[in-house]
Amino acid sequence: MRILSAAQMSWVDKQTMQDQGISSLDLMERAATAVFEEIKKLHPELEQHSFYIFCGKGNNGGDGLVLARLLEQQQADVQVYLIEATEYSPDNLANQKRLPAHVIQKIREQSKIHIPAEAIVLDCLFGYGLKRPLQENWRGLIARINSAAGPIYAIDMPSGLLSDATTGADVPVVEADLVYTFQSPKLGLLMPENTLRVKAFSVLDIGLSMSAADQADTNFHYVDAALLQPFYRRRNRFDHKGTFGHCLIIGGSRGKLGAVQLALRAALRSGCGLASTYIPSCGYTSIQTAVAEAMVITDPEEDLITQFPEIDHYQSIGIGIGMGTAQYTIDAFKVFISKGIDTALVLDADALNILAQQPELWQFIPRYSILTPHPKELNRILGYWQNDFEKIEKAKAFASQFQLYVLIKGANSTMITPDGVIYFNSTGNVGMATGGSGDILTGILTALLGQGYSSQEALIMGVYLHGRAADIAVRTVGVYSLLPSDILSYLPQAFLALEK
Repeated sequence: MRILSAAQMSWVDKQTMQDQGISSLDLMERAATAVFEEIKKLHPELEQHSFYIFCGKGNNGGDGLVLARLLEQQQADVQVYLIEATEYSPDNLANQKRLPAHVIQKIREQSKIHIPAEAIVLDCLFGYGLKRPLQENWRGLIARINSAAGPIYAIDMPSGLLSDATTGADVPVVEADLVYTFQSPKLGLLMPENTLRVKAFSVLDIGLSMSAADQADTNFHYVDAALLQPFYRRRNRFDHKGTFGHCLIIGGSRGKLGAVQLALRAALRSGCGLASTYIPSCGYTSIQTAVAEAMVITDPEEDLITQFPEIDHYQSIGIGIGMGTAQYTIDAFKVFISKGIDTALVLDADALNILAQQPELWQFIPRYSILTPHPKELNRILGYWQNDFEKIEKAKAFASQFQLYVLIKGANSTMITPDGVIYFNSTGNVGMATGGSGDILTGILTALLGQGYSSQEALIMGVYLHGRAADIAVRTVGVYSLLPSDILSYLPQAFLALEK
């Protein structure tokens, strides 16, 4: 799914009206009806609910006015608070006239509105077209909306949140429990800095012209199952274990062998033909016992890695999980990397920490390797950033400089390619925020690379499947109790979903 800017979305709206022979009023009706149907799913007995709808003077306010009419027709208790203005958009004005006069109360930004505890709030003040942060005079009204005891649903964007740029922390923005956005996610909805303003969002298909959307030039994409289908590889009956690659996981140190175990099991669950690991000697018995399908090679040292194995006969290599940063390990890693490697690597955890400490080694990292840092590791690599938009720009520059793939982990994990294309993941949940989840991802990515997927394909598909397995798991165990091993258990179901 392509992610478009506000200007591009406006152009697609206009092209849709032209291509489909409909008016802007028709498109507004279509969009508001899509939201109405979703609200009806959440609150099927509409007549038992009270809706407080805050509408601006533009077309986002027009969406709210259509919603008010549709809700009132279902006998819901509806109150519209419309911002007083000298001029309204034509579609907004047209929909004002379609509502009974008693439903609409005009207010100013400073008006003091009492919102009953049982009311459902619909925020329709500003949509994706907002070009600058709201001024201070909006703070009072926005604060009253945010203090509502009931759910707050924002239409298209939380009012005050910019689509394409950082909004800033200390500006008035509606804090939405759920955002109904149209056709495509907006960048602002995907940024961690907006987590309190966008607790969740849903993308509604309102039938915009796909040919128009495809013409828009964008480097931003939202990963869903449909994006994976063109390169997902179905297996045939003459394939064998040699077809699916031999992957190697290098890592572990005394007390941290569990990371290797998780990665190996994930690699095997992700379809690699053979899986081997290189670990300190102390882990031999535990790994052989826990992962019977894997082959184990040990370092001469008991507690840590002091040298690296020959890698010529492996199709993919994942390095760093549980490895530690002892000086012997750092020295061995420097020798290993500096001799020149042709195979793209998956680099995680302590491999990244060593590289952050020894930045002169970046020049030796094979092109198209995949980096999977958590936020602190990313900060060590990139340095300070002021906001999430700057973080992405810094990661883009880094990925381009060294021709690497960079994953920024988190909600809607961000994947950055060497040529500056950016993918946001659609799967995953907060239950994954526990030690070991990243080790599983390392195993998945290493296995996919070993099967011949390109680095880009492996990254996009691996991150998606990792999150999808966790989403399936939380249906049973919930986000509080989710363990990395649960992700492993449901990984087969995530793969099976791609076969449909």
